[in-house]
Amino acid sequence: MVRLITQQGQLFDWQDEKVRPFPDNLVFLDLLNPSRAEELEAESWLEHQLPTREEMQEIEESSRLYSEQGALYMTAWIPVGLDSPDPDTTAITFVLAPDCLTTVRYADPMAFRLIVDQVRRQCACPMSSDAVFLTLCELIVARIADALQLVESDLKKIGRDVFSLNPHKANATVEKDLGDVVRTLGRRSALVANLRESLVSVNRMLQYFLNNAATWMRSDLAAQFRSVMRDVKSLDDYTNQQQQEMTFLLESTLGLINIQQNQIIKIFTIASVLFMPPTLIASIYGMNFEHMPELKFPWAYPVVICLLVVSALIPIWWFKRKKLL
Repeated sequence: MVRLITQQGQLFDWQDEKVRPFPDNLVFLDLLNPSRAEELEAESWLEHQLPTREEMQEIEESSRLYSEQGALYMTAWIPVGLDSPDPDTTAITFVLAPDCLTTVRYADPMAFRLIVDQVRRQCACPMSSDAVFLTLCELIVARIADALQLVESDLKKIGRDVFSLNPHKANATVEKDLGDVVRTLGRRSALVANLRESLVSVNRMLQYFLNNAATWMRSDLAAQFRSVMRDVKSLDDYTNQQQQEMTFLLESTLGLINIQQNQIIKIFTIASVLFMPPTLIASIYGMNFEHMPELKFPWAYPVVICLLVVSALIPIWWFKRKKLL
């Protein structure tokens, strides 16, 4: 699918036949899961090559940030599916020339769904490619900031829940709650790692753009691009803080789990100690020897029963005195 935005803010979908061929005043060309025919027509209009999906996955910086025929090729990892249970990042290529911004992508992040309305509100006509690029970067960074804010809310709730649990009450409910906390922290840690990867990628892309587009970039946009870079830097620092907070919560949760496990072991240990004296006495009088004088004693059975009870009560009294029960 291909979307087009002209300098006057007109939006055209690829299904609309009247955009063939592309209009001369095109300022934004968005290719989502493009077919080979769409790629060829876009390349014919742009007069330069577009990267393939395999090329977009390259990790070398020289393959992700380069200039060719007056256009800047910039590939960044952008978060996608932040509202879903399995958020991820996707590689998106920005081909920025003085007259047109072209994006090649194989996923649909929220920023690209909002770009049309945002461009019409913020960009004055006639629109320019660098202004559209700025708006798109602002939407991406804002989306990352919203996701980090939700993560922070989850961490505060997890912190309250973890430290309100009593690990000395060894039961299935506490064990399940602590297990859920570990799983939640694992998911949030993976999300923050993805967001941090996106922030680093976007920061490199913006720095490369400012270093190489100074000759034709609108002077009034330079300060806004630097402001976006400062936002990216502050969010990157924020992810470091969240990673430390999650590490603390994870270590605290694992410590509480250890306390709970020790409590369970303690219960079994005390129970075994309580039953040791009665078991010893019962074992002695359970031996099958012919000459046992207690067998002829008429009060032997109730005496042994009382002895069993007393031998069980003495350890209980001792454990309570030591405040182990």
